[in-house]
Amino acid sequence: MAGPLLRAPPLEDGVRDHLLRRRYPGNVRELKQLVTRITQRHVGDGPITIGDLPEEEKSRHRSLSNDWRSESFENAVRHALTLGVGLKEIGQAATDAAIRIAVGDEAGNLQRAAQKLGVTDRALQMRRANRANGQ
Repeated sequence: MAGPLLRAPPLEDGVRDHLLRRRYPGNVRELKQLVTRITQRHVGDGPITIGDLPEEEKSRHRSLSNDWRSESFENAVRHALTLGVGLKEIGQAATDAAIRIAVGDEAGNLQRAAQKLGVTDRALQMRRANRANGQ
C-alpha cells in the first residue's frame, strides 16, 4: 500500500515570480535542482517564501526585482482600498509588517533589526512599545 500523498506547500507570489523570470541555461534539470534545494530549506506548513531560496538565488532575486514594490504588494494595497481601509491604516500595516519581519530575520536582535530598517534601536523600541500599548 502506498503512503499518503504529500502536498507541495504553496509558493509565495515573490517566489513564483522569481522562478518564472529566472533563466535556466541547464533547462529542466537546473529548474528541478533549484526546486529540490528550495524544498530542502523550507520548514513548516506555510508557503515557500523568498527566505527559502538558497543564498545565491536571493542575490539573483534582488537583481531580477529592482522594484521592491511588486505586483503582489500593489494587489494587497488595492485589496485594502477595496475593503475601505484608509491610507493611515495601510501605512501602519506596512510599518508593522516591516518591523515584524526585520525583528524575525534578526532573531529578535533589535539593534540589527533597527539597522536593517534604517532607524535607531531606540526608535524601534518606542514603536514596538506604542504598538503593544494599542497606540
